[in-house]
Amino acid sequence: RFVEIWNMPQQIVDDKDDEAALAFALTQLVNPEQFIVKVKWLYEHPDETSIDELEFKNGKIIERHGYPVASADGSYYAWSWMFRDITEQRKSEKTIKESEERFQAAVKAVQGILWTNNAKGEMEGEQPGWALLTGQSYEEYQGYGWAKAVHTDDAQPTVDAWQEAVEERKTFIFEHRVKTKDEGWRDFSIRAIPLVNPDGSLREWVGVHTDITERKHAEKSLKENETKLNLIIEASELGTYEINVETQKVTCSERFREIMGFGDNIQLNLQETVKRIHPSYLQLREEAFKKAYETGILHFIGQIIWQDNSIHWVESKGKVFYDLQKKPKTIVGTISDITQEKLQQQILLESEQKFRLLADSMPQHIWTADTEGNLNYFNQSVFDFSGLTLEQINKDGWLQIVHSDDRQENIQQWFNAISTGQDFLFEHRFRRHDGQYRWQLSRAIPQKDENGKIQMWVGTSTDIQEQKVFVNELERQVKERTKELEHNNIELEKMNKELQSFAYISSHDLQEPLRKIQTFSTRLVEKEYNNLTENGKDQFRRMQKAAERMQTLINDLLAYSRTSTSDRKYEYTDLNKMVEEIKEDLKEELQQKHATIEATELCEINIIPFQFRQLLHNLISNSLKFSDTNRAPHIKIKSEFGKSSEFKNDKLLENTQYCHISISDNGIG
Repeated sequence: RFVEIWNMPQQIVDDKDDEAALAFALTQLVNPEQFIVKVKWLYEHPDETSIDELEFKNGKIIERHGYPVASADGSYYAWSWMFRDITEQRKSEKTIKESEERFQAAVKAVQGILWTNNAKGEMEGEQPGWALLTGQSYEEYQGYGWAKAVHTDDAQPTVDAWQEAVEERKTFIFEHRVKTKDEGWRDFSIRAIPLVNPDGSLREWVGVHTDITERKHAEKSLKENETKLNLIIEASELGTYEINVETQKVTCSERFREIMGFGDNIQLNLQETVKRIHPSYLQLREEAFKKAYETGILHFIGQIIWQDNSIHWVESKGKVFYDLQKKPKTIVGTISDITQEKLQQQILLESEQKFRLLADSMPQHIWTADTEGNLNYFNQSVFDFSGLTLEQINKDGWLQIVHSDDRQENIQQWFNAISTGQDFLFEHRFRRHDGQYRWQLSRAIPQKDENGKIQMWVGTSTDIQEQKVFVNELERQVKERTKELEHNNIELEKMNKELQSFAYISSHDLQEPLRKIQTFSTRLVEKEYNNLTENGKDQFRRMQKAAERMQTLINDLLAYSRTSTSDRKYEYTDLNKMVEEIKEDLKEELQQKHATIEATELCEINIIPFQFRQLLHNLISNSLKFSDTNRAPHIKIKSEFGKSSEFKNDKLLENTQYCHISISDNGIG
């Protein structure tokens, strides 16, 4: 048996030659030290049994059992050995272990949660993966308790699908949301397979929960981006296409068909689309595709012809995708109808040509600038005036024709207009081709789009040399006239002083005979009063009052001639009393024309009495003078106080108290 187990060579046939057999066996062991150590241990522990394994170089694994052999007196004198070949058993165990390790590694690789259910589909026993994921306790996830950790919207659909899979014993594949132990929801993909016994009975279910939250988010984001892209494509009215380079098949959108003028029922290929290209652009299209195969980018602008022979402009952009051999596989791109854009460009080009033709025919200097203030166009007048070429202006700048004294202010005003968007208006001098400087009035206006954004500046420079000369001459004459007026003012002030002196002297000379009149009339009244009739007495009284008023008038005139406007004195005066005095002065005229003056409850106001009395006197005198001969004059004088808002007069100050005086008559005026 010993020899058989170790597969001894043919020269060792005597199984009694234990020493030789043992020596040879040691040379065949992978770890001979293990055998020797064990033997020493048995010598030291004669009463112990021994079980160990010996691994041989030929791959065999032998299980060795050693038993001590005791004599009649109980002492040990030998050992009995039994050897058993367990090579296949260990290989099977190793295979099972490796399989288990691969399974666990696979589960970890997919970041999955491993779980098992019994044949009825119920979770039972310890499920550490599920507990770690959901935080459910052992009691909570038993049976169908695990469904409580599933989102309420997904729980019942999951249970229904699971029970159907269990009943039909088919692989279970599903997706749902699970509430993790950190109170967050995660998306999971589930896959469970049934394990069947050799007799065909269902033993258990093994399943894996794989976290697909990030994938779900990516899918949602991708879907949103795809939706946005489709919206953008639809909003931009782009047509989309995909060309299979090998089969020449074209897959396209409805908008592509509309732009190219194809019907819905036509099966498209590359040859059909090429037929639409205008013959003038076939070579350009061929070059565009050739370049696209080299660079990976397709760009083509050209004309196409519809079936009704109408011509349209299109622009195509695309990207080339290659196979593993770097050969073009597909072209994906967009196409847009740019017919209107091309027509607008043509109109704009024609308009610009007309503008340049018109500008060159004008004697004014016309120029344009971009939004940053850089001048980019000059009409022919600029070159004719300055004698410069476009190259010279581009090289040294347009400021070279501006007078050096005007340049700094010119730059400052121009930059201010550019930064604020306000109109540019400036007077400066330009150097003519003969070296003479002439005054120019430059004006620039920003051209804006429908949103108010500045697109460009259009400016003109007009020769105002003659106007400047005229203005300078006018300013010279104004200065001379101003000087003359100042001299005249001095003379006028001198004359005013002489007039004041004359008025003073005149009023003084007038007072002397007036005093004599007053003196003699007083003496007559005192000595001859009783000899006078009642009419005479009345006339003497009136004469005295007239003399008094004359005295007052002379005094007021003297005072007026002595004072300036700022020195005039205002006094609160009763207008009723003033009107009565005027009626007394004009008594004869009133009686002669049977006139009446109606004036009651007039205001007391702050005025210059002398001037205001003269005003009322003149107005009443005019009413008597221009009266209607067919009726007696009737004069009305009234007044009222009130706020400025009560009177219809825009010139009055707000929140101010006014006295409104009105005088009316029934005369011819």
